[in-house]
Amino acid sequence: MQAGMWFAIFAIVFLSSVYVLWKRHPNYGASPGAPSFPIIGCLPALLLNKHRYHEWTCDLFEQSHGLTRSIRLGSDILLFTIDPTVVRHVLKDSFTSYPKGPIFYPYFEELLGQGILNSDGPLWVFQRKVASHIFTSNSLRTFILSISDSEISSRLLPGLAAAQHMSSDSVDMQDILIRCIFDMICQITLGMDPVCLKFPTSGTMEEADHIAMSCTEMDARHQRHDEVHEYREVLDEKHGVHGGIVKCSLRSPKTKVPDSLVQGFVQGFQAATRISAERFLVPRFLWTMKRFLRIGSERELLQALEQVNEFTTFLIKQSKKEIGKGRKDLLARFIHVSDETLGAIACDDMGVNACIREQERSTISDSLLRDILLNFLLAGLETVASAVTFTLWIVSTHPEIERRVLREISSILADREQNGGGEEDAIKVGTFTYEEVRKMDYMHAVISETMRLYPPVPADCKYAAEDDVLPDGTKVSKGYRIGFMIFAMGRSAKLWGEDCLDFRPERWLDHNGHFQPVSAFKYPVFQAGPRICLGKDFAFIQMKLLLASLLMNFEFAVHAGFKPKLSYGITLSMVNGLPMTVRRRITLVS
Repeated sequence: MQAGMWFAIFAIVFLSSVYVLWKRHPNYGASPGAPSFPIIGCLPALLLNKHRYHEWTCDLFEQSHGLTRSIRLGSDILLFTIDPTVVRHVLKDSFTSYPKGPIFYPYFEELLGQGILNSDGPLWVFQRKVASHIFTSNSLRTFILSISDSEISSRLLPGLAAAQHMSSDSVDMQDILIRCIFDMICQITLGMDPVCLKFPTSGTMEEADHIAMSCTEMDARHQRHDEVHEYREVLDEKHGVHGGIVKCSLRSPKTKVPDSLVQGFVQGFQAATRISAERFLVPRFLWTMKRFLRIGSERELLQALEQVNEFTTFLIKQSKKEIGKGRKDLLARFIHVSDETLGAIACDDMGVNACIREQERSTISDSLLRDILLNFLLAGLETVASAVTFTLWIVSTHPEIERRVLREISSILADREQNGGGEEDAIKVGTFTYEEVRKMDYMHAVISETMRLYPPVPADCKYAAEDDVLPDGTKVSKGYRIGFMIFAMGRSAKLWGEDCLDFRPERWLDHNGHFQPVSAFKYPVFQAGPRICLGKDFAFIQMKLLLASLLMNFEFAVHAGFKPKLSYGITLSMVNGLPMTVRRRITLVS
């Protein structure tokens, strides 16, 4: 009896001491916002905040004095940072010491393969140099503008004009924008149009016709008229059937991909992207076991990839037969890369056999072509769709900002009229030329401010390939993961001031109202250093064109009190969509 009592006292004293030590240890119980436990680390805090993960990362730094802190997940140590000097160190100064590494590649291996988003070293250098050679072409910019022109003028605006007549019903603008941009990116990247954009039918065809024709004062007017006529025929067939779904059948007659392959690819690509991203939400051993057994979501992934690969195999073979027939999409451009061009692109440290094989060929291999295209497709879709969706929501809920955007658009239109309508050979998209889009400084600031608060890619992670010491003195051991938390960076008072949570486009403008960028290491929305996004300028062109064309023609409104629920994944989106009412805009400036 007495022995048992002494044992109980000893146990109480021992456990109390352990608790006090745990509670006071800076890496365990005293870790602000993320208390850590033996074996499982801070997994409980992560699971409790899974529904508000991005906001939780902001809390971690608000409760911490420094800009870099460590997080324990099981036996792994993660370093989270919002320090621009550390971001510069990782993304530029010590670039080779911080690759994507083995922590990232397996998650997207089946979908992205060895593409530019999922590779390191010589193979990444090789793709980067080939892509840089292609992306500096003026003809590519012209091609991208013409595709955007067709999608906005002949499909998006007429469709919204018809959809606005559905009484007080709202439409999901996030879904519409994703479909629209997916059609654009597929045409730009793959040279085919999946025709994903769909609209409810109702109302007058005259309104849709008016919207479309008002946006077609350009060289391709007659071609647009044919497409608009085809769109009206579709509406005529469905007229009066409220709530029906109709495809805007504006696919070019030159399309040579069977419909079954196109539909299979669209469904497969969306499923494969979703499942690959969801792997980050579960322990790695779980999804690797499911993959080995071919069950559950991993079985669905394999089936989706079969559809994707069947489509890309057919498209690459078909595209190779059409070389020399005037195709200007990225697939045709990569196929057309000559032996002379490849020979001029020398990789540093040719230690990767795959890179050597690509340079020994007269053209890029089909397998690498497939990976390159899917990487560009994913990168182009996610950034533009996310940014335009969040910007449209913010502008619709900030009347004064909307008025300033409309005044800028009105001023550009007035200058055009004063100058006699602009150059006849200018490419117009929606109703704007490339030069007119470049003048949209305030729109550029609004989009940049949106991405500061709602970055399309809210976080990124690198792998420490060797021991290192960060500029702030943090010691890094080989194998550590270092995450720069882009979402938290944009909302940090330490970086942006006490008004960091306020939406202020003016912070991006100089005293003359011209756009003034900030350091890419403070604002790594498009990455920074050697991996900075090649398509950044093209993305801004598309975003400004879409928003200017939409806001010039329509008034958008969300229900009172609507607040988007943020997704938890690789990219940022609205889980609950963006339901908006759409009305034809009568005047630009009130």
